Amino acid sequence: MDFDTIYNMILTVGMGAITFFLKRSFDKLDSRASKSDLDELKEKIDHADDKYATKAELRELKKSIEKIENSIDFLKENTVRNSEFIRTMTRLESKIDDLKRE
Repeated sequence: MDFDTIYNMILTVGMGAITFFLKRSFDKLDSRASKSDLDELKEKIDHADDKYATKAELRELKKSIEKIENSIDFLKENTVRNSEFIRTMTRLESKIDDLKRE
């Protein structure tokens, strides 16, 4: 092998190594988020509090739901149903009609 062949092989290997490392560096840079992407993500995190409740808020909501359920149960037990109301009103109307006839 003469000197030119060895020199070309060394240059080719050197150029290949430089190309490999440059490509790897550019791929790393491309995979990183840009400043605008980072700002957008920070803004989304800041606004996440508006969409989701904390554990304390959830506890308060559960207590209020429990109170509402108790109130509904109380109303079911202690109020007049629609059918009962209609029946009672019909009886009253018939009694009034009977009184008017007399």
